[in-house]
Amino acid sequence: MLSYEFCIRSNVVRVEDVVPRLFAPFTFSGNGHSGLPTYKLTDRGEGVERRYRLDVDGSKIQEVVSPGSMLDWVIADSCRRAVASAGDVLAIHAGVVAIDNRAAVFPAPPDAGKTTLTAGLTRAGFAFLSDEVAVIDPGTRLVHPFPRPVLMDPGSVDVLEGLRETLPPAYEAFRRSRYHLAPDDLRPGALGGACEIGYVIAPAYRRGATTTLEPISRAQTLMHLARNAFNLERFGGRGFATLADVVETCRGFRLSIGDLTAAIALVSDLLSSNGSG
Repeated sequence: MLSYEFCIRSNVVRVEDVVPRLFAPFTFSGNGHSGLPTYKLTDRGEGVERRYRLDVDGSKIQEVVSPGSMLDWVIADSCRRAVASAGDVLAIHAGVVAIDNRAAVFPAPPDAGKTTLTAGLTRAGFAFLSDEVAVIDPGTRLVHPFPRPVLMDPGSVDVLEGLRETLPPAYEAFRRSRYHLAPDDLRPGALGGACEIGYVIAPAYRRGATTTLEPISRAQTLMHLARNAFNLERFGGRGFATLADVVETCRGFRLSIGDLTAAIALVSDLLSSNGSG
């Protein structure tokens, strides 16, 4: 993940049907795994109250009743470490999809609806880059894919018609409260490549609100990106200048989400009209 290399080891039943699929975009063939940070997921057998144990580099992290709890922790920790070790790219807390080599970035805090929005657009045919981190190269201003496993609540999965029925059965064994999905679970061949940013759309989910999409100024667009940056302070003025350059060549919007299906349709229509208005 970016410059963070790690290893996952496990004896949990069916882990080989889940973990390699979820982390497939990051898998590499190297000269062994000696010296790499290692996540070890262990099933200690029936009769143990908290039968699953997670260790990182030999140190116990948790003892839990569900293997899904361990997987949640590994996904969150590996993503955090990847962002922390990424010294040469700007990382924005955002979902990202693309069409015709132009990306739409959805910067937002947690629980704003960006994951379901990203997943829904991917299901509709857009390329998937990330549901969590927009990785921007300050030199080229391109956004790069960061396809960490997608975490979705069952209710969000059910918003996307037919998705739950297509998920591998082994996923259920690793689900605590949320499903873990790979880009190919949303749509085969969904993963996209580096591209220019054409849109910045700031989503905000509010139950019962009217779903609307409205243009915002370049200054507002810039602030949405800056407020949701993970590592802007690392770059100082250069980082803010990079985001300002990005904003100069894209269109900014605010998306109020009351109904996720309606929001997906609104954004899909906007992005599909690429350059027409």
